[in-house]
Amino acid sequence: MELVLSGTSGAPVRTKIAVGTITRNRPRMLENLLRSYAEMHLPDDADVDFIIVENNAEATLAGVVEDFRLQVHGHRVTYLVEPVLGIASARNRVLESAIEQGYDLLTFADDDEQVDQHWLVELLLVQRAQDLDLLGSPARLAPVDDSCTFWQKLVWDAAKEALLNLERRNANICAQGHGDSIKLATWSWMGRLDFFRRTGLRFDASLGFAGGEDTRLYLQAKALGARTGWAPKAIVYETVPATRLSFRYRYRRIRDQACEDFKDRFGESPSRATLRLLGSVLSRIYKTVLTILTIPFHRHHALWKITFLVASLVGYTKGWLGFRSKHYLTPHGH
Repeated sequence: MELVLSGTSGAPVRTKIAVGTITRNRPRMLENLLRSYAEMHLPDDADVDFIIVENNAEATLAGVVEDFRLQVHGHRVTYLVEPVLGIASARNRVLESAIEQGYDLLTFADDDEQVDQHWLVELLLVQRAQDLDLLGSPARLAPVDDSCTFWQKLVWDAAKEALLNLERRNANICAQGHGDSIKLATWSWMGRLDFFRRTGLRFDASLGFAGGEDTRLYLQAKALGARTGWAPKAIVYETVPATRLSFRYRYRRIRDQACEDFKDRFGESPSRATLRLLGSVLSRIYKTVLTILTIPFHRHHALWKITFLVASLVGYTKGWLGFRSKHYLTPHGH
């Protein structure tokens, strides 16, 4: 016998989903994301609406949002402005709006992405099957522009390989029944809003432009008992602007992520942080020397790995010294 939940009127209860988006100074990339929202398949037994928060001093996207509203006629589109700059502040504005409007679930995808047509359906299938409070899914790179230089294509190839390796690793972890151990990021994310109502958990706005607000929220949610998981078939595709296709940018991004990660994990224990840093210095110097020797045989992989090792070492050192990243101060893309 199939159990169908129903309200007092006897009608089946429909899940209310808010598809959340934050954006700042990237109207063309936002248009691509919104177009993919308009084209995605929707669950038959859910009501889906959209919340768009522009992280800016004033509204500049009214035309873009109005065009999208016409594409998704029949679905509510809430457009808000969050003047306090910072990714966490913008995400919290979406979260508060979704809670106030009485939604059951909230999703996030980044404004430099496009979602697969089955993205929302796959997220919801896994959330319901495993009764999850938080879940995430893989990101892949969208095809690179033909006008890219040799070095930009090299960086893109290395980044693509790194994401695919991460996707395979997470799929294997999930297949073994340990999806709850996968660290979640808001590049593709779904959260049960009752968990946030009950716990009062929010993204940490004190991080400013540093990033890492999604990792910190994940760790705090786990500490509060959140059930977490992974939806391996809910795919998003990231568009990488030309300004990000350089080893210099990748170095800065990895460095800044490592800085915030180090502070999150060891910031409250100076002695443990110092021991961890010393171990990382020795390990990364050793691995860097070995990797340099492999450049003639595995150029792409070797250059990417060297960038990662050096950047993460510098990031750990900056985290140990108490520096704060401002990685997301300047948006990339249009």
